[in-house]
Amino acid sequence: MSKVQVEVYFTDKLESIRVNQWQMEIPNAIRKKPMVEWFKPAAGRVNWDGLGAEIKAMAFSNEKNAVYSFLFNGPEDKKREFMGFVESFCLGEEAQQETQEETEQDYLQDASDFQQVGNAEMAFQRYMVAASDYGHPEAQLEVARCYQNGVGVAKNAENAVVWYKKAAEQGNAEAQCALGECYYQARGVEKDDKEARRWYEAAATQGNVTAQYMTGRLYAELSYNEAAVKWYTKAAEQECPEAQYELGVCYETGDGVGKDKAKAVELYRKAAEQGYAEAQNKLGVCYSNGTGVARDDAQAVGWYRKAAENGNVKALYNLGEHYYCGLDENKAEAVKWYKKAAEQNHAWAQYMLGECYFYGRGLDKNDAEAVKWYKKAAEQNNAWAQHMLGECYYYGRGLDKNDAEAVKWYKKAAEQNYAGAQYKLGECYYYGRGLDKNDAEAVKWYKKAAERNYAWAQYMLGECYYYGRGLDENEAEAVKWFKKAAEQGNADAQCKLGRCYYYGRGVTGNKAEAVKWFKKAAEQGNADAQNNLGVCYHNGEGVEKNSAKAVEWYRKSAENGNASAQYNLGLCYEYGDGVTKDLGRAAEWYRKSAEQGYAVAQYKLGRCYDYGDGIEHDCQKAVEWYRKSVEQGCAMAQCDLGNCYKHGRGVEKNLEKAVEWYRKSAEQGYDRGQFALAGCYEYGEGVPQDKEKALQWYKKAADQGFGGAEWAIKNMQSNGIGPALAFGAALAVEGVLEKLERLGEIFKG
Repeated sequence: MSKVQVEVYFTDKLESIRVNQWQMEIPNAIRKKPMVEWFKPAAGRVNWDGLGAEIKAMAFSNEKNAVYSFLFNGPEDKKREFMGFVESFCLGEEAQQETQEETEQDYLQDASDFQQVGNAEMAFQRYMVAASDYGHPEAQLEVARCYQNGVGVAKNAENAVVWYKKAAEQGNAEAQCALGECYYQARGVEKDDKEARRWYEAAATQGNVTAQYMTGRLYAELSYNEAAVKWYTKAAEQECPEAQYELGVCYETGDGVGKDKAKAVELYRKAAEQGYAEAQNKLGVCYSNGTGVARDDAQAVGWYRKAAENGNVKALYNLGEHYYCGLDENKAEAVKWYKKAAEQNHAWAQYMLGECYFYGRGLDKNDAEAVKWYKKAAEQNNAWAQHMLGECYYYGRGLDKNDAEAVKWYKKAAEQNYAGAQYKLGECYYYGRGLDKNDAEAVKWYKKAAERNYAWAQYMLGECYYYGRGLDENEAEAVKWFKKAAEQGNADAQCKLGRCYYYGRGVTGNKAEAVKWFKKAAEQGNADAQNNLGVCYHNGEGVEKNSAKAVEWYRKSAENGNASAQYNLGLCYEYGDGVTKDLGRAAEWYRKSAEQGYAVAQYKLGRCYDYGDGIEHDCQKAVEWYRKSVEQGCAMAQCDLGNCYKHGRGVEKNLEKAVEWYRKSAEQGYDRGQFALAGCYEYGEGVPQDKEKALQWYKKAADQGFGGAEWAIKNMQSNGIGPALAFGAALAVEGVLEKLERLGEIFKG
């Protein structure tokens, strides 16, 4: 038995008739006739076989047992009249009156049937009739969904909002939730979180689980944490995995509820067991860190893998982290997981993949690949990657060196408070790399990094205070920052702090404290500190004198390329101080130091050539090294170069030149230069004889304790000894050749 549904719409005349939801074409002549005439055939030009026949024709129904269901939409009196005519002009089959609710359900069922057979357009039409003609909220919801998803009708977000709103205003919870989403996501309407929250909460109050979760989220975004927890709890109790996860976060952090990490893990587990990837990853993190549960790396990896299989990119990254630095360390495996996450645009994974390429961890070192991944992460505003990209530009790793581009990336990271980049930006301003030199700006960035406890920045800020670069000189403030850096193990700062204690700069002098800090730095391989510690052992300053220990530390420093230590080690070999005397080894170390431009070592190497000590005698080479030394103002070399000119050793004899170099040496306060210049004045060698000036220079030398000067003064007074004899005797008494070794610089800070 088939059913034929007939809908009649009547106002003050016949408006329309639908048969099985299809619109009937009604001649205007019929519309105007009395109701009884509808049921009779019309003669003449009007093609009308009577309502019964027309209905049967549209319904394609010739069944004698067909049921005709009538719904009359119009005034009640007309409805009674119409149904009376239906009975009078019986169609030969069963006719019955249908309620509006039954008609609405018929439309909904019809739409559903069309959906099941894949006829989206017909389904949409049926929903639209029920939605527009009868105002059915479920039909309005379905019409909205069709517009939203473009099913059976062209996609139209604005129309979707219209129909969601119609259903929502009738109290349909699903429509209210969907309308909230439209306002939240700005889909078909301007974004309006207040309206979103209003509609979500309306649906949530009716128990809609999605709306309860979203209401919690919106309250959380406003930091109304207690309200968020309330709604998350309601949704979680309905087994909503997203809500269980977010409620777990609240318990872990203590936002809106008392902190309870075990409870957080319980909630993460509930969500994770429902396959919610975010919770699976989070549960892995809890096992990895021992948060709310005993640490268990195997469990962590298991949950990370479940989350990864569900497409969670964080889990891919966390697997990379586990293999990079966990108990199951496997750098190649770490690279595999970092790569999967990086290819899904995970910024931290991109950064770490860059690190692996940069340092050759888990794969072959490849600077260009490192730059590629650093750049991807940097463009996502990852400060670590921005800093490393800056480093690549700064040092020309994987791309052309470009200081300006380095500064650009350092600045991006520095402005995100990344201390390493703040320090490097300070360096660029300090040295004028990639931008104009600016000490004040350097100090600004050093200070930012120093206040974030970055040791190198603390050290450099100390340097700025120590030398007055970019701010007023303040040694006490310098010591403060040196100490902060030194306590973090920065060897340069430890060495500098030791120097401050050694000289009493910015702090009360304390040689024992100096030794303490020199030792810390020296044990880290700091060459300056190793040399300084050697000096302290050599002189017995702050520590018991021990020449062998001094040699040990000089050697470490010298082998690290420290020119002062190479010179000092040369002295020890020359005089057998803490080591067996060996003039050849002495000359070797003097040469190493001299070749680095160390003036006093250049002088000593010159003397080795001059006197053939540990090396073949060569006056010309002696002069060559003396010249290198005098160019740096070494007073001892100036005196010996004067001797070469006076006696014609390695250079043509020239007394005037001799006097010139003696004078330079004497004017620097070098007692032997003063003594030699005095001799020239006394005997008129290279300068007019002038006994008075001779006496003045002898006295300057004598005032410094130079014994030969005392002899010369007595000689002038007695006129008893000739110049050569007086000079030789003076040198012999003074033991000047021995004394010379102690006039060089042996301390390098």
